[in-house]
Amino acid sequence: MKGELTLKILEAIGQAAIGTADLLEAFLSAGYGASSLRVDYEISRIEKERRKRLAAEAAGKKEIQRYHNLIYKLKRDNLIIEKTKNNRKFFTRTMKGRNRLLLLKEREAKKLPDFHYSKEGSDKFTIVIFDIPEKERRKRGWLRAILKNFGLRMIQKSVFIGKVKIPDQFIDDLRRLRLIHFVEIFEISKTGSLEHIV
Repeated sequence: MKGELTLKILEAIGQAAIGTADLLEAFLSAGYGASSLRVDYEISRIEKERRKRLAAEAAGKKEIQRYHNLIYKLKRDNLIIEKTKNNRKFFTRTMKGRNRLLLLKEREAKKLPDFHYSKEGSDKFTIVIFDIPEKERRKRGWLRAILKNFGLRMIQKSVFIGKVKIPDQFIDDLRRLRLIHFVEIFEISKTGSLEHIV
């Protein structure tokens, strides 16, 4: 039909402010004989891709600004200094920066893991018994909180029981925190049988 292409272009332009390049891309993608619905779909797809790209660019700019703000703060606090060698700029830590790094590493090493372990039920009973020294009471408190979070029931202050599967990540964290030697985990597979699993 004569004027069909013109109709499609005018409809597309009337529905939204669309750039020439986008309109051309939509028609090329839809094909010459495409319906106006197909052209609308292509225009919508192009606009959606542009919005995504612009959002990603904005997020990237925000991250770059956060980086510059952090560098500024580190310089202001005399933790790093900027040097130039062979027309290339680079950063180096000051003595104060080295000391802060050691402090942060020490703090990270003492940090206890979050409570975000996967919870999985079991048809078998799990018993957790522990005897953590008083000097590690912070870790002991963390362990009790985790076991309660798993849904285990406290029988005594250092004995918990419940029908739950203990996640491997939790066992790894016990090793990392050097608590594995103070914790015993048992699984009861049949009435009257007790299997030591850790």
